Amino acid sequence: MRAFWTMTKTNCKLLLRSIGFLLCLVLLPVGASALHMVQTSDNYADSNGGVAQIQNIDSTVIMDTKNVTVLAVDAANDGFSELLLRSLAAEDWCSVGHYRSEALTLEQLKALVQETYDRSFMAGVVYIPDDFTDKLMKGENPDLVILNGEKDGRFELLKAKINANLSIIAACASSAGNKSQAVIAATEVFDNLPSVQLPVTGDSDALTETQMNQLRDIGYAVAVLSLAFVLTGCFVANLVVTESDNKALLRIEMSGVTMIKYVASKALTAVIVTLLQTAVVAAATAAFVGTDVGIPFGSYLLLVGTMGLIYNLLSLVFGLFLKNTTFAIYASFGVWVFSNLLSAVYFDFVTLPDWWEKLSLLMPQKWVMIAAEMLMKRQDNAYGNYFIASAAFLLVILTAGYLAAKLSDGTQKE
Repeated sequence: MRAFWTMTKTNCKLLLRSIGFLLCLVLLPVGASALHMVQTSDNYADSNGGVAQIQNIDSTVIMDTKNVTVLAVDAANDGFSELLLRSLAAEDWCSVGHYRSEALTLEQLKALVQETYDRSFMAGVVYIPDDFTDKLMKGENPDLVILNGEKDGRFELLKAKINANLSIIAACASSAGNKSQAVIAATEVFDNLPSVQLPVTGDSDALTETQMNQLRDIGYAVAVLSLAFVLTGCFVANLVVTESDNKALLRIEMSGVTMIKYVASKALTAVIVTLLQTAVVAAATAAFVGTDVGIPFGSYLLLVGTMGLIYNLLSLVFGLFLKNTTFAIYASFGVWVFSNLLSAVYFDFVTLPDWWEKLSLLMPQKWVMIAAEMLMKRQDNAYGNYFIASAAFLLVILTAGYLAAKLSDGTQKE
């Protein structure tokens, strides 16, 4: 056992003397934490009367699956249009996003909201024309454009509610002397109306907008962190390649240390590297983001650390099999690229084919995201599912490492 611990200590000392290793150990986790700090969607930062103010519709994502959601494109931008939207948002079952716009044709409206529609869950789009107030004050039909989002079966109920509230505003406008009086009168009517109860057809455990943003941030951070663990694992693999090239491996074997113990020493080194890197992640995340990442901070580190161990050991196994640092880096980097692609951490708002969804379950990043989402929903089996999946990954990798050790053992004996 003394030789085992001596090899492990020597491995750690050699790694810590490498500038490249230290850069990967520190800079990439810090960069991932800085990326985590950047808000990927801040379109709902402002709120006025329960109406979410959308600043940039090009990057807007609406993910409220519990309520009836509507995107309002407002070319009127006055008291009447805001009153209509507030009257909808006042209902417990309705969520409203408000985008202030110039006057649009129907074709321009569809082009404007198409990208948002493709990656969102919403019942409909309402366009309020620029002559909305003038027509109401003249007793004319304001000609709202209401587009079906086709993702919520309650669209007809939403449409009926919009028309009912519009009728109230129109009645107050026709009976009032001016716009201000009409707004005050309609507001009083809405304040006294009983709340309408609609059936909830969405996911009762659906994440809030804030949680969706936090989950998205975790995904982007995990994408970079997985690369950090891959690269540090390549440095551990480089130790194997270097010792094999300079015949140190043969001398170690001649000293009585078996290849299994040799590989176990390298695996323990990978574990130590993972712990160090996870500590860096903890410090960087706490410094840049804080400990509120949407799930318990300790759980976040546990998920990241376990994923890191998988990728560290995977790089080590590539080094054992290939006996070439360059090839090991190519193989590890290739696996990282495809695992991020297949795990869909970059496509969080795109509906993927069923085969892609199933294939993504073979990627550790996907299980980090699944576990994080389950923790946000306070589901009891989050840890169990994650650790079963992680144990399966580690079992496959360790088995491959064992086979690599046996092959190396046979090669050395020859």
